Amino acid sequence: MKLGVRKIRYIHHTKVADYSYLPAGSSFTLNSFLLDTLSDLPFVPETAEISENWPYDAEGKRSEFSLTAALRAGKDSYRPILQELTGRKYIFEVELISGVKYVIGSKEFLPTFTWTDGVSGISSSGFTFRIECKSLHGVLLDVPSVANL
Repeated sequence: MKLGVRKIRYIHHTKVADYSYLPAGSSFTLNSFLLDTLSDLPFVPETAEISENWPYDAEGKRSEFSLTAALRAGKDSYRPILQELTGRKYIFEVELISGVKYVIGSKEFLPTFTWTDGVSGISSSGFTFRIECKSLHGVLLDVPSVANL
């Protein structure tokens, strides 16, 4: 589903205090858990697509989140960033045009970041990346604290 993604930011999980104890659907202030600053992940906004499902199976109910997007301009300069993000080391914050912010992952449920060289249906001069996270708490809402308003 296209929700109008404005920003995708990331931080290494070791630079975030643990909040994995929060229950499903929680709202919290991510900034109060950060031990460093978030970095921007450049992307083409109109290519971003988000999906979150809550399947139920023998293991119970869980969240399956995914975000896909593309990078086009400056392709070679982004390769080191994509290589660094690959794996299960980072937590992501996704800001929608509406101002709503989703936090993807926690220390207990780290997202997986993957990418391919090429943008399907657009060109072969960019990258497509995917952020996936399976967790028990799902996407968390980042609500600014009163002090930040």
